[in-house]
Amino acid sequence: MELVGMRVRLDISAYWPQDDEGEPRSINSIYEEIKGTPYEVGRNTLRLALDGNLDRGYYSNLIKLARLCSRWLGEPVSPNELLRVEDDEQFEQKNSKN
Repeated sequence: MELVGMRVRLDISAYWPQDDEGEPRSINSIYEEIKGTPYEVGRNTLRLALDGNLDRGYYSNLIKLARLCSRWLGEPVSPNELLRVEDDEQFEQKNSKN
């Protein structure tokens, strides 16, 4: 049996709030809104999670981001719903098309 490597990334783009004109809110506006709250994570964490490229960090940030997405959505979002798992073969196929 061959072991296949995998990549796991966190992606919150499906939950990201929009402004009054229907445009995605800026990372800085979200950061300023959550600064000093139980949902606070760094700007870089927000940027990477929004882009679907957050691949490492503190477990607490995963929970904070899931709770933040739950707040935006108005219903529970589990940490597992934020994770995108690709094995190496899927990753290579996706990137070879670019």
